[in-house]
Amino acid sequence: MLGASYALDRAAGGQFEVFPSYIRIVYILNFALIAYQVVIFTRFSYGIAVKPKWIVKAFVILGALGILANAASRSANERWNVIPALIITFAFYRILKSDTKRTEVAA
Repeated sequence: MLGASYALDRAAGGQFEVFPSYIRIVYILNFALIAYQVVIFTRFSYGIAVKPKWIVKAFVILGALGILANAASRSANERWNVIPALIITFAFYRILKSDTKRTEVAA
């Protein structure tokens, strides 16, 4: 992704011929965030407590911002990223809601 020609029009608004270093760093950090989301989602799927509790809410907020950013992109190919961003955000929203219900029942 960091240097592949197929990615150039699908990231950063499609404005670069070659990704500058700062964009590459941002996408490495984004990959790390997505890997962490997989870990958190897997933990929740197996019934393991997610700590800290606020992390799921943060993922929902970041997901909503990602949806807006991708939807506003100048690149038509990048706007397609709204679909996976929406799916991931919805999954964490469902976790947030089910965790809230569990907390209310336990109280």
